[in-house]
Amino acid sequence: MLETEQKRHPIENKQINESSGLACSTRNKKLLWTHNDSGHMPIIYALSSKGNDRGTFYLDDVVANDWEDMDAFEYQGEHYLLIADTGDNYRLRWDYQIVIVKEPVANKKKKQKSQSALSPAWSFVFKYEDNKSYDVESVAVDIVREKILLLSKRTAHSWLFELPLKPADNGTIPIALKVAELKEISKPSALDISEDGKLMSINTYARIHRYRREGADNTWHYDSSLKYKKLFQPEAMCLRKDEKVYFVSSERKSRLLKVNIPDKQ
Repeated sequence: MLETEQKRHPIENKQINESSGLACSTRNKKLLWTHNDSGHMPIIYALSSKGNDRGTFYLDDVVANDWEDMDAFEYQGEHYLLIADTGDNYRLRWDYQIVIVKEPVANKKKKQKSQSALSPAWSFVFKYEDNKSYDVESVAVDIVREKILLLSKRTAHSWLFELPLKPADNGTIPIALKVAELKEISKPSALDISEDGKLMSINTYARIHRYRREGADNTWHYDSSLKYKKLFQPEAMCLRKDEKVYFVSSERKSRLLKVNIPDKQ
């Protein structure tokens, strides 16, 4: 287990009261994106790496059923945000949704705040390969392979599923395929993939577990874990683009934790 240097900040925007997803901007390393859990409007919020308010953005033509995670990625020269409507505590849903918008340009100055509406760049409904229902709160983009990874929560061990980033527009419903079982992981609440696709980070309430993709078959192998100071129900996490810092947010208390990754790993 790796020791870490940590610092916590209050989240300034009081509308962020159930931070359920967190994304580290690919435009600006000092900018983060978050959204609330189910029961809230389809809104994403920009905040600084110290928790300061940087803007509120409404999504047009989108219903927020149970948003559980988000990610930021670059694709074909553009910056995007993915929002995962994949929560299903009681495993009653039959289909789920991925929404992708272009990452807005948020104001950098403290006293300026952005408020505007966004339309999806693309979105799609999907199902799981066994036609079962899963509660998934951990979703990330593997941009190297142009895949979306999803990690089940309420299963004995966490199952890793995979979807195409941009499914073919042929009228068929994309199917999330089961690609791995992670026996070391229980009740994951957030997922992130490094830009080179070789590091997978999984948050489990008090620890970030790290997997490396190795070998000729590119399978995931457990590498290490980082323990951080206890937050009340830490549902969201993201890895900064330079892979030097994690950010973790609490769903029940407006707190943002910065976790520095030690140099020696």
